[in-house]
Amino acid sequence: MILIVDEDTSAAVDAVRSYVLALREIRSRLFADLPGMAGVQDIMVAVRSQRTMARESRTAGGIEYSVHGAGCRMTDEDGRVVDVDLVRDPHTAIEVEAFDVWRIKSFLSSNRCHPPADGELNTACEQLAARGELRVVQPGRWFALPLT
Repeated sequence: MILIVDEDTSAAVDAVRSYVLALREIRSRLFADLPGMAGVQDIMVAVRSQRTMARESRTAGGIEYSVHGAGCRMTDEDGRVVDVDLVRDPHTAIEVEAFDVWRIKSFLSSNRCHPPADGELNTACEQLAARGELRVVQPGRWFALPLT
């Protein structure tokens, strides 16, 4: 498959990559501060079912988290905000931490960056999925980090 990347899409690809980089970093720091927690699903169980964690808090390492309807928003001390929802992957039937264009735009806005148009960001996500940098959870809607 040959992917054509024009100048507009290139900026969108860079924007998506900046979100992914921040997601990896902030998420890693959050879970480094929360022993026994491996993912957002663990936090949601601790908050909702076990009631052993607050819905919103700040970790010792300075990462704030806020559990919401279907996921979790994470913010670092620089104000970078990344957000994921738990979305059922139709291929595996497992809930995965996924993001969409709206979450990428929110991240870019939290960094005072002018986000590319929705269509450009969606195309960029599809291109990065084709390269193995992301994976498609639900075509045209939800994306996730590749499986490790």
